[in-house]
Amino acid sequence: MATQLNFTEDETLKATLEGIKPFERNPDWLSGLTAFLEFVQSADLETRKTREFQQVLWEESRVSGVGMGTVDVSAALEAPEFCEWVAEQSVRPVPEDPEARLAFFQAFHDGLVSQMKTYCKRVAWVKIFRVLAAFYPRYFTTITYRRMALECHRAWFGKQKKPGGVKRQLDLMTRLHDLLGPPDDSPRLLAERMTLPWMVYQEYVQSVSTEAEAETTTDQGEITLKPLPALQRRKGFTSIRGGLASIISALSFVVDGVSREELMDYLRSELPDYRDSSLRTLITILKNEFYVIQEQDGIFTQTARGELFLETQDPQELIPLFITRTLGVDHVLCALKEKEQNQTELVQLLQKVNPGWTTTYAPAAMLKWLRDFELLEQQANGQYRLTDIGRDWVEQIHWEPEFLEVRSLGEEPELSKSSGEALSVATVDQTQLIQSVVEDTAFAERLVSQLHLGLWSRPRRHFAILAGLSGSGKTLLAQRYGAALVQQFKADPARHVFVQAVQPGWYDPSPLFGYINPLVPEKYERSGLLDFLLQASNHPEQPFVVILDEMNLSHPEHYFAPVLSSMESGDQLRLHDEADTFDGVPKVIPFPANVAFIGTVNMDETTHGLSDKVLDRAFTLEFWDIDLADYPRWEQFGLEPAQLAEVRQCLSGLLTALAPERLHFGWRSVEDVLSYLQLAREAPNFSMREALDDVVYARILPKLRGSESERLQAALTQALTVLDQHGLSRCKAKVQALKTDLSDTGMMRFWR
Repeated sequence: MATQLNFTEDETLKATLEGIKPFERNPDWLSGLTAFLEFVQSADLETRKTREFQQVLWEESRVSGVGMGTVDVSAALEAPEFCEWVAEQSVRPVPEDPEARLAFFQAFHDGLVSQMKTYCKRVAWVKIFRVLAAFYPRYFTTITYRRMALECHRAWFGKQKKPGGVKRQLDLMTRLHDLLGPPDDSPRLLAERMTLPWMVYQEYVQSVSTEAEAETTTDQGEITLKPLPALQRRKGFTSIRGGLASIISALSFVVDGVSREELMDYLRSELPDYRDSSLRTLITILKNEFYVIQEQDGIFTQTARGELFLETQDPQELIPLFITRTLGVDHVLCALKEKEQNQTELVQLLQKVNPGWTTTYAPAAMLKWLRDFELLEQQANGQYRLTDIGRDWVEQIHWEPEFLEVRSLGEEPELSKSSGEALSVATVDQTQLIQSVVEDTAFAERLVSQLHLGLWSRPRRHFAILAGLSGSGKTLLAQRYGAALVQQFKADPARHVFVQAVQPGWYDPSPLFGYINPLVPEKYERSGLLDFLLQASNHPEQPFVVILDEMNLSHPEHYFAPVLSSMESGDQLRLHDEADTFDGVPKVIPFPANVAFIGTVNMDETTHGLSDKVLDRAFTLEFWDIDLADYPRWEQFGLEPAQLAEVRQCLSGLLTALAPERLHFGWRSVEDVLSYLQLAREAPNFSMREALDDVVYARILPKLRGSESERLQAALTQALTVLDQHGLSRCKAKVQALKTDLSDTGMMRFWR
């Protein structure tokens, strides 16, 4: 990965440019480009008018690879008047004045666009810039793809208002000449100079870009589409009222950068009947589906693609993203390349691509967008066919489009049956299970046995809560137990154990089970846990384990309520209130009695207490008692015996002192102390005492807090004795200060 460099600084850009040797880096491209420039420079006016010269100029250029600029310009080349106009324009003198020069090149560019529209069905933007670079290598770079030229210009000059494609080229080459000195007219030197921006872009700009990638590049200016795997693609387009016009309107508003509140206010004025939730979804669509806006430090601006789309209002700027990052687009284009098809056939194809599209809504929305982007058209007889633009783009698809695997999503007959007790844990070898879990850990065998028996002692209510000290291994125990259990049934833990990190602010079950999209009422936004439970319901003979990590960051009785009720009553688990099946998601499923739920909880001021509704259904295990003798990895950190003995004595003493007030520490802290000391031994002037003092101060003391009590005073006094015995002066001073606070104010906190 290249380093992010600030190319707006002259010294940085100059040093980078001087370090690039184009002929050494790519001798074939530079040699071919030099010969091509010699060919163009040596051609007189009459030669330039010929069909043969224009063919080489437009179709055999060595300035850059044509990439995705495959527009057919043969009709223009067959017109003598077009060839003559291009030739005559190319021999006119270039003005010396910078403003007049910009106007000269802009007029030539605009004239080429106008002429192209006369003869061709599309404007060949890439080929136009290749032609300008061939005629004027002193002023134009080999970055002929407009978006990449814009990104390079942003990197060199910062974000500017609408510089335009021609001015960007002149700016880049002018800065090159200012930093490196003006080149002479040698085709070889001009070839070197005009390729430098491309090489800087490819190595230093593109590689650190945070914008969504749809293309890949080569050292010779070649550009090809870069498809994402099917599993990583977006599942369809979301409809937007007003279509492209709404996107352009939003882009116009964020030109100078706006806050989220300002953007929301603007969208409210444009779409007054939209709810705020729908407007927030619309912002997400513009950001993560069309990739035309971006957010940084709370401010929304245009992406490079968004800026170029607003500048040109040409939807072609967005098409590479859709072909490479949205599921099904490549399938539709390739299918229509073979033959015309009606809407029913294309919808069925898309439903085969993604079995989750059980309604026609998402496929129909995709076809509408593809019409809006002029990739396909619907004829009077209802048949779809590719447009000229679509035929150009389908030629860029160099891969075999992928289908998503058919998954069990809740529509098999099993889901209509009662949950039953198809899974039998009586066959589990508990000795083997326990040994698999405790191997190389500090977990006691009895603890694992308690967890297993507590989970499966009831026919349907398989729910355990692991509560207690942070860093004591609660999540690790749950994961190792889940893996050991499912492996006894020859199942893959990656598919049968699901870890769900609970987030603050979960007030309903939608984070667990998904929800109906408020902006697209026919679309169900699925969650990972939903698919996991549907899979479990379809395989009642196999065990599945759900781990709710830090489950009391929100109130479990809120977000977990459907599960708590169903595991108690045996009623079906309700997922939504629509039809029997909505967007591939069933309305209800039998409660999956083959699923064990394990929740981990920490008890501190950042979490919520557990209600009786939760505790009445759970088997609870506490993690407060820590015996350092059980830790299995003391010898694995490279400490000398005397050093290790000192660390163990110090940590044991502190653990004994702090445990009565539950201010002690768990295995994570022990591991962190040992890892710190292991690395500290390699530092110059290593002092075991100082390193231990620093790491205990950073990893053990910050949890010290409490109100006045004899027990807390005794804990601090005993801790001070331990710290003094081991010479941890920094820690001792901090604990003494906390003890003073406790006496003076009746409370104390490490952070004050």
